[in-house]
Amino acid sequence: MAVKKKKGLRISLSVKFSFFTALLLTIIMAALTVFIYNQERQALSNEVEKRGTAIAKNLANNAAEAMTTNEELTLFVLAKQAVQDPMTGHEGGENFWGGIIDDIKDEINGAVKNSSTIKNEGILDAIVVNRGIIVSASDVRKKGENYILPAGIKPLSSGEDVLVQEYTENAKKYFDIGVPIRSIGNSVLGEVHLKVSQYIITKVVAAATVKVLFITLAALIIGIIISIIVVTIMISPIRYLVTGVRAIGEGNYDVQIKMKSRDELGELTEAFNSTAKSLKEKELLKGAFSTYVSTSIMEEILKDPTRLSLHGKKVRATILFTDIRGFTSMSEEMDPAEVVSIINEYLSQQTDKVIKWQGVIDKFIGDSMMAVYGVPFPKEDDSYRAVRTAMDIRDGLEKLNAIRGRRGQKTVGVGIGIDTGEVVSGNMGSPQKMDYTVIGDHVNLAARLEANAPGGMIYVSETTYNETKAMIEYRELESIMVKGKKEPVKIFEPVRVIE
Repeated sequence: MAVKKKKGLRISLSVKFSFFTALLLTIIMAALTVFIYNQERQALSNEVEKRGTAIAKNLANNAAEAMTTNEELTLFVLAKQAVQDPMTGHEGGENFWGGIIDDIKDEINGAVKNSSTIKNEGILDAIVVNRGIIVSASDVRKKGENYILPAGIKPLSSGEDVLVQEYTENAKKYFDIGVPIRSIGNSVLGEVHLKVSQYIITKVVAAATVKVLFITLAALIIGIIISIIVVTIMISPIRYLVTGVRAIGEGNYDVQIKMKSRDELGELTEAFNSTAKSLKEKELLKGAFSTYVSTSIMEEILKDPTRLSLHGKKVRATILFTDIRGFTSMSEEMDPAEVVSIINEYLSQQTDKVIKWQGVIDKFIGDSMMAVYGVPFPKEDDSYRAVRTAMDIRDGLEKLNAIRGRRGQKTVGVGIGIDTGEVVSGNMGSPQKMDYTVIGDHVNLAARLEANAPGGMIYVSETTYNETKAMIEYRELESIMVKGKKEPVKIFEPVRVIE
């Protein structure tokens, strides 16, 4: 048992395309943001280190003379001048993101910051050390205390001119820049240590990141809008194709999509139009073919056309001929339109019976008809279906004559002949005109039997009789001589179907 698939949520192509566009842009911009963040942070770190080192060296050079002359006030002033001024908000806190937003607004509005408002930004502390004792500091209260290096910081060795190290204190990151204080004779008098906050680096990088995120968001919005517009333009032909497919599904094969584009959609549209045209031709052929063969045979041919061989080959088939008796002389006394009307009425009745029993109408010859059972696809009961067709024609003819008699119209009789055997089937004729038919001795015998059968009679050959006598009751008639046969031919008339 087939499981019915649940109908899910319908998502349009424009939404899918926009989603994947946004996803792609997000990935690209995220990668770009990470790259910019790392690059800018590294560049700023280098800049802060260089600036801090320059300040530390300058402080060390100036402090050498003051330490030699023991000028404590000068040392204090030098240390004080090395640190950030003013110190307000130097490590962010609650106003960190607010400050970043304000900086971005100022940048957008074109406001220019005065670089002199914050001197030595990021340098929070300057300490001059001599033999482990703080001799001067930007914070005067530290003077005279033992200098303790921050956790994780190694001491400055005698051979180093500068040592820059990172450390963390209270969850915040700092640089410790150590520079030796040397006398004129290059002897070491002490050390200068600057405490430099990495807040300025974080602030600038965060501001850059926020700007990139704003750009990313704008790019996403613009990209989604553009993708929706582009996809809408691209899928408009698909909507026409969907409408066309639905029309074909409803049986309208006249639909044609008028769209010219030199791309895959144009090729698809052209293929659709060709398919619709082909289906229309196939439907017309199906309709025309259905007037000659039964629906089941027609469906078998359409299902597997490879089974239909139009080349000459030997097959076993049953042939049925009918002819309206006395019609030639009668038609000489009738109006031509009435002649055609009578022929069509009687032949229509016969055609219905042939199609009912899945026979193939080979041809109409004036007021005669030839039907074949066993082509294009042979079946085991071909002879039985042929005889049943003849019996139905006979019964139907009696009813039709009764109706026409009550109307005061002319009535006719139909003679029928049937034979079964091996025949040759295939295309017969010339390159200008071909006809798919059967030929052979059994075709001729069926025609001879029909020619000898009186109106309302069915002459069945011995071969057909032998194949159907278990299912149909017959009455044997007197043998007759037919053209082409040296011996009399046995004939049988079907009486009734054996229940």
